[in-house]
Amino acid sequence: MTVATSLRIDTAIQPASCLRVLFYMSLTSAMVILAWLASLNVWQYVIISIVAAAVTGYLILSRLVLLHMSQPPLSQRVDRGWQLMIRTSRGDELWQAQMVDVHNYRWAMSFEFDIVEPYQRSLSITIFRDQMSAEQWRELNILANVSSAKRK
Repeated sequence: MTVATSLRIDTAIQPASCLRVLFYMSLTSAMVILAWLASLNVWQYVIISIVAAAVTGYLILSRLVLLHMSQPPLSQRVDRGWQLMIRTSRGDELWQAQMVDVHNYRWAMSFEFDIVEPYQRSLSITIFRDQMSAEQWRELNILANVSSAKRK
């Protein structure tokens, strides 16, 4: 018995990413080293620490988490009708969006969407390689390559 694969992208995305944590820790380490080499006064280090803690807390609490993304039916354009399952502070919500652009990097992809529902806004989300299976990553790579070919 042969199982037919879908021609649409329908991808579950793990909320946690070791690559994201490694990236953020590398940036934080670089900033700490630069601050240490700057020879600042103690009160300046305290202010930098307070601001860094406030920014980190805000980013952690306000970050939207993409849990699932589904491509529109084949009868529609590839950039219209995307469905995104987003974890917000109010719980998990299904959003409808139009894909504006996708950028492919070696270990991550950055998606830019214009949200249509529940309210209009732009949204940029980065997905790291370790947040999905190899097959799903391959499908998203194809989408990114097709999108970049259309931009050229």
